[in-house]
Amino acid sequence: MHFLDAIKAYKAGALRGALTSAWVAVVYDLIAKYRELSALGDVSAAAFLKSWDNATTSGDITKLLQLERNIIEDATTSTQVVNHIARTQLERLREDRHLCAHPAFSAEADLFEPSPELVRLHLVNAVDLVLSQEPLQGKAIFDLFDVDVQSLGFPTGYERILDYVEHRYLARVRVQNVRNFGTVLAKSLIRGVPPQWEALHDQIVSSLVAVRDRASHAWAGVSASIVRILDNIDPADRPRAISFIAAFPDFWPMLQSPTQTALQATIENARDVAEIDYRLLEGAAIPQLSAAVSDLIAGLNRQQLAEAIAHKPLEALWRQAITKYKESPSWRGSEDNFKELILPFAARLSSRQTTEILGAVVENGQNWDAAGTPGLLLALLRNTTIESLPDTATRNDFYRTMRHFRRLNAYQEVITLLQGDGWVSPPPAEEQEA
Repeated sequence: MHFLDAIKAYKAGALRGALTSAWVAVVYDLIAKYRELSALGDVSAAAFLKSWDNATTSGDITKLLQLERNIIEDATTSTQVVNHIARTQLERLREDRHLCAHPAFSAEADLFEPSPELVRLHLVNAVDLVLSQEPLQGKAIFDLFDVDVQSLGFPTGYERILDYVEHRYLARVRVQNVRNFGTVLAKSLIRGVPPQWEALHDQIVSSLVAVRDRASHAWAGVSASIVRILDNIDPADRPRAISFIAAFPDFWPMLQSPTQTALQATIENARDVAEIDYRLLEGAAIPQLSAAVSDLIAGLNRQQLAEAIAHKPLEALWRQAITKYKESPSWRGSEDNFKELILPFAARLSSRQTTEILGAVVENGQNWDAAGTPGLLLALLRNTTIESLPDTATRNDFYRTMRHFRRLNAYQEVITLLQGDGWVSPPPAEEQEA
């Protein structure tokens, strides 16, 4: 409405009135944008609005004039609704508006009179720089994300995180701020800052994937920043860098050759240190590092293997884990091996792997006869899908073995669960014939 007044005044030749209305339109449009940003959680916008609304309610004209005078600066530095180039143009509009609304005389009857060209320029700038722009979030997204990602309301599922981050942090944010946001996420994964995100590794990785996949227009700038970070990391951060590249393998060929050499040597030389940083093992997902990681895994003792699996149950650790369980030397050792080496893989097992587990139970009396095995096996299978159940032949062997050793009662719940996809245990007659 105020901008239409500016257009009408310009057409009528009231050029000072046109500039005055244009400035009013800009101020009120910024206030409207602040209200939208405040609803999205922008603390800076909410603080400005609180001062504005309080001054309006109390009729504090002096305060309102101060807020009006400072709104362009606030919109540039606090909420970043406008950029620094736009600030220069809008400040010129404000100054010219002041000359029109509060005329100063350099001599009698010498009144500031803007030219039609100047008025048109200000009208165009008002539209291009403010009125036509969406209320995009600025640096406030970093503070908002910091609180959000640590809250119970932040989703945990991979696809849900991608959708959530896209709509909450990428859809209405300036491109530069999206690039900055992506770079901050990458820095947290590579350098461990801020420390409160350390325990949120998977959420941070998924959030960065959202930047890559859902804000592709900004990814080139993010990638360039990440490569610079990786090529200049401190030695202490190399395990983090390997973990990062395992999640984003496209970065490996972008690295300088000395950086690649240093990362590979970090894995190779880890065999000679007392305490292994188990993030190095994630390098198994990087083809150029997988051989070095395999050698490192092969040299892990039982305690180190358990610690590595507790850190992250990587696919690369499975062969060592199932081998250790197959070779369990005692009932107590079998139970400990199942708990520490097998159970952490539960939610991600394939049918091949559950077949190996059931086979390991059948083949080693220390496993099938351990008092805790029925409960442990049941807990594991309850966390797998129907498609991930063991193959029919191994189930048959398991049933026959438990029947032979009179352990069917102990494993009855396991057998019932194994029948979930229609498998029928072999009849006694078939067992006798076998």
